[in-house]
Amino acid sequence: MCKSRSDAVPVSSVASRSRRSSATTSSSSSSSRRPGPASSSISGSTASAASSSSSSLAAARASLPDPPVLYPFQEVAGATNNFLAKRAPASTYWPCTLRGRHAALFQLRRAPPPRDTVTGKLLAATARYHHTSLAPLLGGCVAGAHLYIAYELPPGAATLSACLRSPRNPSFTALRTWLSRVQVAADVAQGLDYIHHHAAAVHGRVSSSTVLVSDPGLRARLTHMGAAQLAELEDEEEPSREADQGRPRTGSREAVVETAAAARANGRVRSWVDRRLGDSFPQAVAERLLDVGLRCASASPPPEMTWVAGKISKAYLDSRAWDHSLQRPQAHLSSVSLAPR
Repeated sequence: MCKSRSDAVPVSSVASRSRRSSATTSSSSSSSRRPGPASSSISGSTASAASSSSSSLAAARASLPDPPVLYPFQEVAGATNNFLAKRAPASTYWPCTLRGRHAALFQLRRAPPPRDTVTGKLLAATARYHHTSLAPLLGGCVAGAHLYIAYELPPGAATLSACLRSPRNPSFTALRTWLSRVQVAADVAQGLDYIHHHAAAVHGRVSSSTVLVSDPGLRARLTHMGAAQLAELEDEEEPSREADQGRPRTGSREAVVETAAAARANGRVRSWVDRRLGDSFPQAVAERLLDVGLRCASASPPPEMTWVAGKISKAYLDSRAWDHSLQRPQAHLSSVSLAPR
């Protein structure tokens, strides 16, 4: 029995529905494969974060100081013209250029001679410590009975001894103000405090010839940190700090201590202070600093370096306040006219 025409389903209609269904399916599948706005923004932010992280890591690596170099003797000799180059005035170092960096090359006498590998390890251990009052260590060189140590030399830098008294003109000093001298003292004290409490090393060679003073601000930096280990045998794992705490060994230093103690006892501190300062300094602060120095140089156990650094920092702040009180504001300066009225 045949069905009526109305009961039959046209083939074209079925095909049309099939095409629409397949088109819808393919559209939904393609839309599922294509990332939406949210997923695109997430992937973009992830890539941006990764790029920022890598750039920050690269910047951090670039900011790290270079490890110390164990220079061959030929390189050091060439940089100093076989040590015939003129040393800096009133200094114990050769200014030179080592591998593109300005350096102050110091010479030490070592005994007994350590191996190069041991010297390299000691240099690396010393270079781990960083402070604004410590001169960056560039490297060293072992040659016969001498050990050469190179430190970064800022432009225009000089030793503290050269700044205090010019070798060409003894009456001239680069540290011609009280505030500049207390600033140098504070820098040195903070550097020694850092060495005593954060570095497994001793200094032992603090003098005006081992302190570099540079612009801007006439800031001081210590050299020869760890020089006791570098110049001596390496089997002393924890060297004593007595070298930092002993009494002055030279007659001139002992004479300075004696005259300072006499001036403090007789109330003549103002006449004892360097006359090149022009008698322009706060006497109360000078007396407090003199007391700190005499206590450090006394035969009794010296005070903790933290206490010393704190006292000198307080003296620097008081000196800044005193210096500021001497500067009259420009607004209160009266003008003088010489024109006829």
